[in-house]
Amino acid sequence: MSKTKKILLTLLGVFLIILTGVVILVFSFTQSMKADLDEEKKVKHQAERYLEKNFEDGTEIYDVLHDNMGNWGYFDYAAKVKHKKYGTQFLVFFNEETGEMEDTFISDKWQNDAEKEIRPYIENELGDVLISKDMGDIAESDDWEEIQEEIGDSNQLLLVFDERIGKELKIDPNKAASYKDYEVAPTIRITLSRKKQDADEDRFTEIITSLKKDRVLKNGNIIVEYISNNGVLLEDEEWSKSF
Repeated sequence: MSKTKKILLTLLGVFLIILTGVVILVFSFTQSMKADLDEEKKVKHQAERYLEKNFEDGTEIYDVLHDNMGNWGYFDYAAKVKHKKYGTQFLVFFNEETGEMEDTFISDKWQNDAEKEIRPYIENELGDVLISKDMGDIAESDDWEEIQEEIGDSNQLLLVFDERIGKELKIDPNKAASYKDYEVAPTIRITLSRKKQDADEDRFTEIITSLKKDRVLKNGNIIVEYISNNGVLLEDEEWSKSF
């Protein structure tokens, strides 16, 4: 066998080995992204027992979240639940770090409550805003491109409490509790689909002043970013302030 043929066969062997490795990696990744039906049934069953024990008002399990990208870190599957009295959508899951069943009810309810109160203050200074939590559902619809053309540029508001705040503060989900009664500092993220304006910092400061003055929110972290509806970064730096 000539030297050239040996080199070609060696290169072919290396190529086949690499190709096989790539195929195995792609297959493994694809499989890891798929939800396990047995695990979905398991978390639903766990959630049903947890809800019966911890929630007096009616609740409904309507879906299962598979955290296939590891965004949460301490669970792979969580039951998606809706509270029938308040309409709050939240998660119930087995926390692999604590070894206990937990939920995000207080965090999600407070998020909804605070967004409703804070939204008018932001709109007064910056114009209409869309709640980012609702925007996620709209963006996933088949009509998103058409909807986007109709709404044009839009400002978005996302307010977030720590998802484990209910457990950390030992709040009973069956007793009325307001975020205003606790020393909490949620993160408020505002996305403006335009370039920065000279008066922006004064507007942001006025929002904070009004929220504190009217006792809507005593503490928090506000972050403002400039991003177009198409996801293009319009300004390199965000504006942020803790209060």
